Amino acid sequence: MHVITHLTGLAYLLVQLKLLDETQAKQALQHSQQLSIPLPHYLVKNHLLDSETIAQCCAQSLGMLLYDLTQFDSTALTLNIVPKELMLRYHIIPLAQKNTFLHLGMTDPTDQTTIDRIAFHTGFTIIPVLVREKELMQLFETCFHQPSFLQQLEYALSNEFTHEEKTLTVNEKIVHYDEPVIQLVDYILKSALEKAASDIHIEPFEKESRIRYRKDSILYEITTLSTAVAIRLITRLKVMAKLDTAERRLPQDGHLRLHDTDIRISTCPMLFGEKIVLRIMYAENHFLDIHHLGLTQTQKKLFLEKIHQPQGLILVTGPTGSGKTVSLYAAIRELNTLAKNISTVEDPIEIRLHGINQVNIHPKIGLDFATVLRAFLRQDPDIIMVGEIRDKETADTAIQAAQTGHLVLSTLHTNSASETLTRLQSMGVEDYLIKHAITLIIAQRLIRKLCDHCKTLEMLPPTLQQKYQIFEPVFHAASCEHCLHGYNGRTAIYEFLTVSAMHTQEKFPTLLTEGIEKVRRGETSLAEIYRVLQCH
Repeated sequence: MHVITHLTGLAYLLVQLKLLDETQAKQALQHSQQLSIPLPHYLVKNHLLDSETIAQCCAQSLGMLLYDLTQFDSTALTLNIVPKELMLRYHIIPLAQKNTFLHLGMTDPTDQTTIDRIAFHTGFTIIPVLVREKELMQLFETCFHQPSFLQQLEYALSNEFTHEEKTLTVNEKIVHYDEPVIQLVDYILKSALEKAASDIHIEPFEKESRIRYRKDSILYEITTLSTAVAIRLITRLKVMAKLDTAERRLPQDGHLRLHDTDIRISTCPMLFGEKIVLRIMYAENHFLDIHHLGLTQTQKKLFLEKIHQPQGLILVTGPTGSGKTVSLYAAIRELNTLAKNISTVEDPIEIRLHGINQVNIHPKIGLDFATVLRAFLRQDPDIIMVGEIRDKETADTAIQAAQTGHLVLSTLHTNSASETLTRLQSMGVEDYLIKHAITLIIAQRLIRKLCDHCKTLEMLPPTLQQKYQIFEPVFHAASCEHCLHGYNGRTAIYEFLTVSAMHTQEKFPTLLTEGIEKVRRGETSLAEIYRVLQCH
């Protein structure tokens, strides 16, 4: 992979004007190159900077006038000079041609590579003209009225099937490993990375297949594909993940890698074909920082105090997808030093951490949580992380470890911190063991954050004002180009239950009260708290 050691052009200008720091600029430049898209397009699509800020940066630093594309007469476009395929690929627009000079609208006038390529293709001397990314994209949409890149690929792939092939059943169709299907897979994967999606769902139905991305816990549709194209797409993904392309009757699991990003793949036979779910495991570990989890100052202080104790059992609870594993990884990362022997047993290993002994369970050969946990106790451990406590044997072994000089961290599927005690009791764990081993129980949920660009202030209805004692306006979700339905990114809310609270039955802040505090601070909306906690 090409590693950027120094900055030039637009990236350099953005750093000089303190719009990005050097690390952000290098990462953005590298990712835009990996995705084969211009830097301004990447920055705007990922909400790192808006179109106007980038344009003003270029205008100020390069001494260029900013051309207003909303006043451009699109009927003046001459596609014989620059084909629209090149316009879309390089994000450019020919504005005027005189003699041997071509005035070329560009969002990044410092991009000498694009200037040279268009000069070569056209034979003209290029004069770059500064335009806004947002206006250029609007012009492309309204001017060309053409299918999207994804639709063009699907059309090309569909037309490659002969009439005979189209009459075959799903399991009999012929699969070709050609350039269009490779482009289609690359587009879907890169687009998901560009949108910071966590999952990709490819779902077969009777007449078509649907592709959806999950972002900030919400699934939304990207496109639909014909059955013929979807089969080729799925087969290509299975080849990349080294799965059995002939096996369509049984589920399969595997993984593939795109640049520096691991992607888990799971297939499952459905009524009309195979469904594939891809989980994107982003390489960046900045979110594995206790200071970035969304804890209050009181919660953070307590969490740090408990994880630095030499022994005890800390449990993080919540439903699937509530961020439990990230909280545990953040704790492990905080504790990871040369002086500590840290081991984890997981199903599966979601994030690889240097310096940590990580084991992936394999139940088919008898390598389950309890077996690995017992093995850990013979390996001189200091800290043990158990991916999940699922049965009495694992619970008993974890409690034994916590009482014999080890710090044990694990997860449990319960709705609240207090329900954790009931869950362990139902497994058959004795009460006295629970109260003597457990030092902290944390229940958590992930909530979407309001978009800072479009959130609006409104008063709550009188009944809710009285219920939550909120008599000032609070923020509500709107929608804009920077977000999805008024939200952008996620944080978490937590409920902490300490051993002292277990003994004295003292009251402690609940998930709802912590959520209401984030509403007061303008981080999220009351509607989002209701959605996540399923309360009314």
